[in-house]
Amino acid sequence: MKKLLFPLLFLLSCTTTKPTQTTSADNLYSHDQECPVKVKDSWMSAKTITFGLYNTSSRKNGVTDAMGSFIKDPKNPFSFYISGNEEKILVQTMNTSRIAFSNRDLPAVLSSLDGSAPIYYALINGTKNEPLKRWELILKSPTYLELNSNKQAGILRCADTDIRVTAHNRFGKVNSYENVCYEFQYRGQPVAAVISGDKPRIWISKDTPTETAKTVAAAIAALLLK
Repeated sequence: MKKLLFPLLFLLSCTTTKPTQTTSADNLYSHDQECPVKVKDSWMSAKTITFGLYNTSSRKNGVTDAMGSFIKDPKNPFSFYISGNEEKILVQTMNTSRIAFSNRDLPAVLSSLDGSAPIYYALINGTKNEPLKRWELILKSPTYLELNSNKQAGILRCADTDIRVTAHNRFGKVNSYENVCYEFQYRGQPVAAVISGDKPRIWISKDTPTETAKTVAAAIAALLLK
């Protein structure tokens, strides 16, 4: 009996002392990587947002001709600047539809959409260290079932780099659009996330490369001012 009992106790002790694994997503959403957010919006001044090292200007209606040259019928176009971390970056945004990208390569999650499907588009100028590298943010409207599983909702990309953008509702209710959170994944790792709305929250990983962090911050600002 003792010979049978000893192996059983040994197996139980191994099971109960196994350490809990933390994911890179859990690390991103830790308290020390969350940026304080301050929104200034009153009848006396236009809406501006400050978070972490960055602050935005107010929105200006319209975009440059070069930005919307391939989009024939933009909706609600506007532009703004994001400043901070020794940068001042122009960001231009608009709403459009999938058909506007008919002649452009898109990831499967976007290319399979119907031509009338709504798309949110932002063009982000390069940083001072990489002035010619312009980025584009392309997002679809996720379904709540996709939010439940943190599925890809779009992409943030330039000529030589792709940053995957997913969307989830882990801070809201299952099967709902409550507290939709967009997550930016660089080389397979979550590096930043944002919840917009009345009570915005932002996380930016301290391990994110500096130039990448600046671009992601600009994309986050575009979603906050959307």
